[in-house]
Amino acid sequence: MRRLESGIELSATAAADHLLSSSIEPHEHTVAWASTDGSVAFGGSDEGPGLVDWLTVIGPGASELLLYALAELPSRPEGISVPRGTDLGGIRLGEYEQWDQMVRGSEVGTLALVPGEERVVAMTTSPAGDGEIIELLTRANPTHSVHPGDAGIEVWARVRDSAGVLVGCGAYCRRIGGAGWLGSVATLPSARGQSIGVAVSAWLTRRSLAARDQLCALHHWHPNHPARRIYRRLGYTTTHRMMSGKWPGEGKNASGTSGHGIG
Repeated sequence: MRRLESGIELSATAAADHLLSSSIEPHEHTVAWASTDGSVAFGGSDEGPGLVDWLTVIGPGASELLLYALAELPSRPEGISVPRGTDLGGIRLGEYEQWDQMVRGSEVGTLALVPGEERVVAMTTSPAGDGEIIELLTRANPTHSVHPGDAGIEVWARVRDSAGVLVGCGAYCRRIGGAGWLGSVATLPSARGQSIGVAVSAWLTRRSLAARDQLCALHHWHPNHPARRIYRRLGYTTTHRMMSGKWPGEGKNASGTSGHGIG
């Protein structure tokens, strides 16, 4: 096992891993380790060099690398994300949550227009518009991954009903390294059943295709078979099956993939 010295070295070490490439910026400060079997542990913090707010470990040797990385850190991270089924070696977590990453690679090609996509348009940034999005997300998707003003968001998609009420939204975000990702896709509960989520996701994916992203990624809670069916219909495939948890007594859990939360 070895310590990696930069985000650039981390990206080069595991360039083919879709969770890694869609979670970090190559030039940002990152603390990371790699093992000879291809497993990688990584995280970072705004609090200072060498610190990790959330530790993510991927690969077949995740159990051993997790314990190694935790022993090397000067302080314990807020929580961890590891592949589901990883032996935690006696580590006890508080309530943990399970989630999947899905990815649509550039090789998948064109995307057929889906019913209702003509209702989706870009939402102009404004205090009033941002307020509408926040209100919708609070009601429809409390665990949303991004909200107005977050770094990396390129555009918000929105759908309104005949009365002008915002009933659906979602964000297209992009990493400096070339990965696009979808966040905070939500439909107002009273408007569900109209395939609004499918239409918004297709519209956002089309933005990724137009930007010629290397890949477009998203996260969804597991189990969530309806979401999986939607995204598979749009050409996404599951690449990682993960679980995340905080230490006991440290509050409600959240996905910790470098600020890259659940859609």
